[in-house]
Amino acid sequence: MTKEKYNAVKVKDLIASPKVQEAIKERISVPRNIIVKQARNPFTNQETNETTQKIHAVAGTSLMDMVELDLTLVGGQTIDAVEAINKNYQIESFNVSLDANMRGGTFNGYSATGLKLLVTKLIPVTNEGK
Repeated sequence: MTKEKYNAVKVKDLIASPKVQEAIKERISVPRNIIVKQARNPFTNQETNETTQKIHAVAGTSLMDMVELDLTLVGGQTIDAVEAINKNYQIESFNVSLDANMRGGTFNGYSATGLKLLVTKLIPVTNEGK
């Protein structure tokens, strides 16, 4: 693997590299268990044939430590937008990317803080035996 010049590197590509992803995962906290509060219908990009789905969820054990989070399901996995509401799920695998600032469908650069959570594996949690 060849190194790029510091002034020519594309930050988005750098963030997507596996080594950088692993380093970022060591430094950030992502809830493992979530409760889905809103799920949009899946969207399939006609050019790339990739399906994504945006989800709004909460995590925590009480109202005192509850956090809200937005994530995007990628890799072809989807959940039922109606059935998933108020159901527990577990984030098994994820990556992060830069969060784009959009206004009226126009790209306005990347957010200075925060990352976009791209979940590659989300599994339902069953409460059997409780």
